[in-house]
Amino acid sequence: MRVAVSAENYQREVLNCKLPVLVEFYDKWCSKCAMMEDIIEEIAREYDGIFQVCQIEIGESAELAKKFKVEIVPTFVVFKEGEPVTAASGLLNRETLIQLIFSENHS
Repeated sequence: MRVAVSAENYQREVLNCKLPVLVEFYDKWCSKCAMMEDIIEEIAREYDGIFQVCQIEIGESAELAKKFKVEIVPTFVVFKEGEPVTAASGLLNRETLIQLIFSENHS
């Protein structure tokens, strides 16, 4: 299941989540973001309960996008125990996204 995240539920859905969290920063007008949609949906379904998938629309949550210096969409940030641990931008394949989530690059 994908969770739409905004400033109102960011703390609860991302920072306080017990599971690792994959956050996709996207723009509803972004063609690359649209191309990622099926992969994000598939990963969210397949790994439900193992990690959480959240999406933040940068136009609606400009402060969050600014906080993470999102200049390219889509940008993916992985959080573990409320801390961002790794990030990547652009079109990514399914395997790359999954590797990003399961990497142990704690900053």
